[in-house]
Parts: sequence; C-alpha cells; structure tokens
Amino acid sequence: MKLSWLNNSGNGSLILFFSGWSIEPEHMKFLDCQGFDVAMLHRYDSFEIPNGIDFTKYDDVIAITYSFGVFTGITALSKINFSGKVFAINGTTKPVDNRFGIRKMVFEKTLANLSEETLDQFRRNMFADDISHETFVKNSKTSNNINELKKELEFIRDNSEIGSNDLSKVQKVLISKSDRIIFSKNQVDFWNDFNYVLIDGGHFPFYGFKSWGEIVQLCRQ
Repeated sequence: MKLSWLNNSGNGSLILFFSGWSIEPEHMKFLDCQGFDVAMLHRYDSFEIPNGIDFTKYDDVIAITYSFGVFTGITALSKINFSGKVFAINGTTKPVDNRFGIRKMVFEKTLANLSEETLDQFRRNMFADDISHETFVKNSKTSNNINELKKELEFIRDNSEIGSNDLSKVQKVLISKSDRIIFSKNQVDFWNDFNYVLIDGGHFPFYGFKSWGEIVQLCRQ
C-alpha cells in the first residue's frame, strides 16, 4: 500500500482516502482540500497503512473508502483500532463476489486479459458519460504498469475472503445509480441495512463534487 499526500498543510482534520484500483493522485487533485489534510492510500499489496501519518496531530480523522478501497480500507483500519468515522463510496467488503461485488468470472477475465486496451475499456466503464471519461484521460499522467496492476488485482482476489467484516464504524454509504463496475444493485443488496444514499453518476462519481468538504458534508447528512 502506498501513501500519497493530496494535501498536508497542518489542518486540524484529516481525510484518509482509500482509493480504487488504477486511480492515481493526479486523478483526485481537482478536488479542493480546504479545511482538510488528505492522505491517499492506493496501490494495494497489503493491509498495512504505511508510516508517515501522525494521527495525534488531528482533532478529527475521517476515512473515505472507495471502490476496492472499501474492502482494503475497512480491513486496514480494523488492524489499527481506528475510532473515527468511516464512509464508503461504490464498494463493498466483498470485492469478488457474484452477489455483492464484481462477478468472479468477470474479475478473472479482467485479470487474465489485462492490457493497455482492456484497461482503457475498464476506465470507460467507470463513467456514465464520455465527457467525464475524457476528463479522466486528460488528467492521467502516470504511465500504466500493467504488471503492477495485475499484482494488485491478484492481491484483491487472493484476500477477498479474509477481509474484515466489522462494519460498525461505517456511518454512510454513497452508491452511484449508474455504476457499471460494481453494479448498483449488488451494492444496495450488501448495504441494505445501512444508511445509504443513491447518487448520480458512474463508478467514479467525484466529478460531481468540487471539494472534499462537499463529500464529507453529504456523508454526514
């Protein structure tokens, strides 16, 4: 797991953002960080949160977990006895699951056939419209390392049955109505007994917000 700071300017509140597969810091930098330090966790190869975050500096720590980051984030936080609020966006703790996650056959096919071409198709499916996808592509500056992306998928697959099932700290769940990666229905079925809200957009819903503060405000409602 890699730590990348989107903002580290001494604010009193910290957002831990557990990102999704193939999402890099440049894809999230358009969001205004005012009022928050934002630590992005990504490139999952373990459930260990890297050194470099001094939690004692903050009055408030919020975990926003997204996509496969819902699975990795909730599991990682369970290992450090995290006491803050957890919000989940377009993900479940059953990432490879026919009912609650991505269908096993689809996941295995994605892993087996991963290439620049299939990665681009995956990313197209992250969005409900072409304009959002084009914006994402324009913001993509990091070269795709297909082998590393495969290793990350293998980590998710190999550990998908041993993640944490403790959902007690999850305060709110956002589910996109047009999610074509982790189908909206699968997410609704998983979070049926939780406080969830349906939002517009596809699997990557962040272009619907201008700031991290907007996301936190929605999650706290």
